[in-house]
Amino acid sequence: MSWMRAPSLFGLLALAGCAGTPTIRSAAPPPVINPDPPGLLQILRKPETSITALLGAPSMARSEGPARQLQFIRPPCVFDVFLYPTAESRVPLARTAVARAPDGTAMDAGRCLALIVPVAP
Repeated sequence: MSWMRAPSLFGLLALAGCAGTPTIRSAAPPPVINPDPPGLLQILRKPETSITALLGAPSMARSEGPARQLQFIRPPCVFDVFLYPTAESRVPLARTAVARAPDGTAMDAGRCLALIVPVAP
């Protein structure tokens, strides 16, 4: 029975596995928050009422779940605004916009907005 008193090879290996060096994990990097695109400051984080006060009635408006899309078809370009509710506001706010020329070619949304915003007298 002397084999019962001596530590087994399996027991020694199991103990050796417990003595490993602790792994230090770094925290995940904070999410990158993109700055607002220039030219869209007039509409971003604004509700639909503010956007339509600025641009007039949309050519098309639709909802899909909690999201809302407003489309403004104007001679120089087609401007789409996408609104979503936020944690702070149940009212959907403009989150992003895209634009295209009448022929469908992609266009800078800030440039399109500048072209369709009425000039104050």
